Amino acid sequence: MDDFYVRYGDELLQGLPCRSSLDGILDTLRARGAGLVPTVAAGAMPGGVVERRAYETFKQAILDQAHDVDGACLYLHGAMRASPEPGRRAEGLDYADNDLVRDLRARLGPGVPITLALDMHANIVAEMVGNVDAMVAYHTAPHVDAYETGGRAAEMLLWILEGGKRPAMGFAKAPFLLPGEMAQTALDPMASMMALVDELEQRPEVLSASLANGHCWADVPDIGVSAVVVTTGDAALAQAEADRLAATFWQRRAEFGVSAEAYPMAEAVEKARTAGESTVFLSDSGDNPGAGGTTDVPELLAELFAQDAQSVVFASIWDVEAVEACAAAGVGQDVTVSIGGKLDTFHGTSLEVTGRVRLLTDGQDYKGGVRQPRGRAQTGPIAVLNMDGVDIILSSTRLSFEDPAQLRCLGLEPLDYRIVVLKRGYLTAPFQAISQRSILAFSPGATNCRVADMAFRRVNRPIYPLDLDTTWTPIRIIGNE
Repeated sequence: MDDFYVRYGDELLQGLPCRSSLDGILDTLRARGAGLVPTVAAGAMPGGVVERRAYETFKQAILDQAHDVDGACLYLHGAMRASPEPGRRAEGLDYADNDLVRDLRARLGPGVPITLALDMHANIVAEMVGNVDAMVAYHTAPHVDAYETGGRAAEMLLWILEGGKRPAMGFAKAPFLLPGEMAQTALDPMASMMALVDELEQRPEVLSASLANGHCWADVPDIGVSAVVVTTGDAALAQAEADRLAATFWQRRAEFGVSAEAYPMAEAVEKARTAGESTVFLSDSGDNPGAGGTTDVPELLAELFAQDAQSVVFASIWDVEAVEACAAAGVGQDVTVSIGGKLDTFHGTSLEVTGRVRLLTDGQDYKGGVRQPRGRAQTGPIAVLNMDGVDIILSSTRLSFEDPAQLRCLGLEPLDYRIVVLKRGYLTAPFQAISQRSILAFSPGATNCRVADMAFRRVNRPIYPLDLDTTWTPIRIIGNE
């Protein structure tokens, strides 16, 4: 529970500075005079399964309000997992969003419509599709259409309520483990796939179309790339178009390499170090906190030292002990600390460094990024340790750097450095806006973009690219009239 920022009841109606999907839902429904029944808004940095007590608390807050309403419109990421119930020898929830929707449908009954706004990396299963009336996922990666996605989910709910008709949905799922870094929507082949989605949505009989690539590192059985098409009532058309989207995606599967400039870790560092551009952004993609990485794998930092890289800022390493050691030493003092390699001991080992403490802060209530919501806990103490031309940001909480403003809040101007290392995959839009060149490093960690190199234990096999000879054709899975 302590890892979540949470808003209950009327507090969640206040809106956010980041134009989230929830804001899109609220603004759209308000504009049409709908009476709003708020439940809960809760989010946390991705990573590991959600404690069952936390999940059940949030679910109950929604179910408690699921009475005497005309409809329900929710924003869900779509890839949440929850732990087993305490004291019971049972499996955890691999698809917690589906569990929530199933229980919400049972509480509301079959006659009350439910629509969903989802992240593009949702793990959609057939049962979820069968328990809601319509859904739509982000159309962009990096995600810059969250607000619009929420608005479309709300519009579909209003279409049902005002028109007295029910839409139909088609669903197809290709067995394909696809990292988000291989599906940036501004670059082919994903750009071409989203063009097909956009063409579909221009048809008057289509309310929405979505491609949800899934969260491939979850290691759950039923995973893959999902196609969902919502029509004004034609179930056969919905299913046929979902099949067509999924089949086209599958036919092009071999084209989905990393769209950006990318290299093995040592080569990526060498390319960044010798680049002609004044500043290069280097992604430590294997340890991406936005996708569930621990942010304590120091292997890319070690490679920077090995190649004597200069004028580098490294954002960031999560290490409470190192931050405390820097704080004890004080600004301007030299300190020797062992950083990283304390949580994810499989992909890296601790790195001993000696440097001078450049900066200490108690943390700031940062609201400058595209997805940073009001109410999120402060970042906690942060130290910046300088050594050998490298500024290392050490954090006491797991941080995801998504906006240059986060560096500037620390007095660090990203464009003053030759190399800006970010623990993430593709750059977010705010970083892309100032980037002359970005390079993705295939680095070790829980979010390794080379999924064939990882040890998946639970996914249904065969699945591409773990099984390169996998064959698949779409079959009719669901179509609800």
